[in-house]
Amino acid sequence: MRKICLLLLTGLLLAFYSVNAQQEESFKPSGKVEVRIFSHFTSSFSDGDNFNKFDVTRAYLGYAYDFSKRFRGKITYDVGNPGAGKNQYSGFLKFAYLQYRTGKFSLMGGMIPLYQYSLTDEKWGYRYILNPFHNEYGFGTPADMGLGAEYKFAPWLSADLNLVNGEGFKTAEGDSTFKAGAGLTLYPVKNLLVRGYFDTMKKNGANQQTSEILAVYENKSVKLSASYNFQRDHALKKGEDYSGYTFNGTLFLKNNLSLIARYDHLESVTKAGATHPWNIAKDGQFFLAGIQLVPVKGVSFSPNYQLWNPAKEGLPSVSRLSLHMDIKI
Repeated sequence: MRKICLLLLTGLLLAFYSVNAQQEESFKPSGKVEVRIFSHFTSSFSDGDNFNKFDVTRAYLGYAYDFSKRFRGKITYDVGNPGAGKNQYSGFLKFAYLQYRTGKFSLMGGMIPLYQYSLTDEKWGYRYILNPFHNEYGFGTPADMGLGAEYKFAPWLSADLNLVNGEGFKTAEGDSTFKAGAGLTLYPVKNLLVRGYFDTMKKNGANQQTSEILAVYENKSVKLSASYNFQRDHALKKGEDYSGYTFNGTLFLKNNLSLIARYDHLESVTKAGATHPWNIAKDGQFFLAGIQLVPVKGVSFSPNYQLWNPAKEGLPSVSRLSLHMDIKI
């Protein structure tokens, strides 16, 4: 872990040296405000009961500023749905970082977006409906405090490293434990992406390790992706391992219309001496089918159907008819 930290810090120093050693072309610093809003109406059905609600799931307010062609800063405030059993919205500082970038190299420090999340979010493409698999089920977070670096060796090969607190963006660092991660992204043939990722964090005898394999095929007509996630010692609790996989696809039609489908499967292990998997209350299968309409740039709508089938016997399935909206300003 110390070697990774040293590598990232060395990269930062080399970046500064490169800037000072080379004369950049004239550049006019500029910035822009970024606003994004997720909202939806949902009608849920479970065990004979029906529940309807309007909701603003998330609202982002941010500002990005380009100091030069290579240096960029960004800050984003995230106000989110409080979740079940809570009535007040919660606000968090999601991003607050400085980035140095060239054609091949990128280095970020601060409250940074994690590349693993950014890539899967981009390839899924419908966060306003549902988070990417590994974030939705707790395998990782979108952002964390620390350092992140990416290097493109060739158009078909890139690698990324991160060293972060491991607490996510909603909690301040409470100990001296760090999480180190590394990913490798390949484009073996045209339109195909294959990626592997691994991170690790140790504390009090527990060793949380997260692995993900992702494959994406996309062209102008279709986008298909699949991923498998495994985490050992979830939340630094020994023996609490779980895994899951997801398949999703988009069929791009005419007039800014798309068909969307997704399937998720989540399961956990049974610990020694137990009779049921440790996460049985949250294990299960999820189905989604819907369409996306983009009437104007910056506005998206998605009427969709969702079904959750819990793995635990006796728990009823939950189906939802929803209309989601995404606004980008």
